[in-house]
Amino acid sequence: MIDATISTKPRHKQVVLPTGTLNLTIEHGPDIDELCAFAARANPKRGFLIVSKVLGRHIPARPAAMRAAMDALAASISAEVPQPVVFLGMAETATALGQGVFAAYQARNPDVACLYLQTSRQKVAGLTPIATFEEGHSHATSHLVQVEDPAMLDFIAKARTLIVVDDECSTGNTFISAAEGMLGLMPNIEQVDTCCITDWSGGKYLAGMPRPAHAHSVLSGSMTWEPNPDAVAPQLAAGSNGAGNAPETGMRSRCGLWQPEAAIRPPVECQPGYRVLVLGDGEHSYEALRIAEEVEAQGGIAAVQSITRTPAIVGHAMRTRSEFKDAYGSTAPTFLYNMLEHDPYRVIIAAEIEAGQVHDAHAALAKLGASLQVELTLCRYSRAA
Repeated sequence: MIDATISTKPRHKQVVLPTGTLNLTIEHGPDIDELCAFAARANPKRGFLIVSKVLGRHIPARPAAMRAAMDALAASISAEVPQPVVFLGMAETATALGQGVFAAYQARNPDVACLYLQTSRQKVAGLTPIATFEEGHSHATSHLVQVEDPAMLDFIAKARTLIVVDDECSTGNTFISAAEGMLGLMPNIEQVDTCCITDWSGGKYLAGMPRPAHAHSVLSGSMTWEPNPDAVAPQLAAGSNGAGNAPETGMRSRCGLWQPEAAIRPPVECQPGYRVLVLGDGEHSYEALRIAEEVEAQGGIAAVQSITRTPAIVGHAMRTRSEFKDAYGSTAPTFLYNMLEHDPYRVIIAAEIEAGQVHDAHAALAKLGASLQVELTLCRYSRAA
């Protein structure tokens, strides 16, 4: 279990990156090195990247550490928030985190009426987004909110609390954009709660929220960023903000969930002591956590990462970078960082669409001088579920 109250004495950390220098002040939470590493973004809009060790995306994370972060955030949200409650997980990085916080909160508070929504960069056939908003600093700025069940639209309209979940907060502007983007659908909203693993805003954004707001994080503090004037500004690749297409049997979290979802897929078998890396694919990352937990239940040693759109510069926390084709047809470049960091014997790719990921993984391993067993577990989701 993560103890977010280990220390309330301010601590300082300086991180020098090729793109500039981060000066961090930690006001509340555990040792930052337990939660984070750092890297440089290949993004002209923002030169730094807070690399979470418990997110299961850019560097390998153990399932128990991921669940502990989710549970810590869920435990910090009051059971007395005005109901009904809408959770909103932010694509692509926080999709597993968002659903995990929702699941943990539901388990703790079974009598609270709540619904989970997820922003997406993938379009669901036949659906018109009910909300859109922009994330200005991102490599992929556009967020789509899509809902299929008419009963969910009615629930959203009656909701009184919105809880937005993201992995990290630097300025809070993304939280403001999300809240404002949802406001037109939620005429009865009274309160907005924000959740993230690390919050560096100092709470300054809360005054700019469209409703009274409360911030929740595992670690909080403030930061300053000094760009390196001699650094060559990177350019984002064409297609970085492109929207792809979700498969017909894709995860239902893109369309709203009453309960946490589980894929229809073959069971994963693992020998005790076997080291397994489980990869999510973009937004499809919660099932990778569930597969990793299945591996560990059999005595395997699992870690979770994800193929991602995040453009980062090799160095610091990003020791290696491998390239993958986007399975959703968006033409956005996608990457996998630190592929061998877990020292795996086997790689399982949890995918909702099969589009050459195994081939790309073998090619990536070959460039890294490794040859491992790679397999794809195709995950399908039922509309009835």
